[in-house]
Amino acid sequence: MSQKNESAVEFRNVTLSRNQRPLVSNLNFQICRGEALILLGRSGSGKTTTMKLINRLFRPTEGQVIFDGIPTTEWDEIKLRRKIGYVIQETGLFPHFTIERNVGLIPSLEGWNSKKSKCEFLNC
Repeated sequence: MSQKNESAVEFRNVTLSRNQRPLVSNLNFQICRGEALILLGRSGSGKTTTMKLINRLFRPTEGQVIFDGIPTTEWDEIKLRRKIGYVIQETGLFPHFTIERNVGLIPSLEGWNSKKSKCEFLNC
């Protein structure tokens, strides 16, 4: 996938239940390349659960989460998580790193040169 208007992430009828209680129910949306997503809601509304479905920390009990045209259940978990570009707030960050260094951690693990990593961070 290479065009800006193509779907990068898509939720197709996604439900996640635990102990027969739905945590998120029938999610349907897509995020196109170049778009930013903000999940906004009160505590317990499913924001973190939705993010964990994208990076496959959770697997849907129904439906599919598609990333880059491939269901997340078919991705190698580490490759999926490194490709997503996901920044966790607060406890997931290294407090002694700058924001740029925290965001650039995965590109450095993937062997990107520092110029490419910085350019991706700045979206240039």
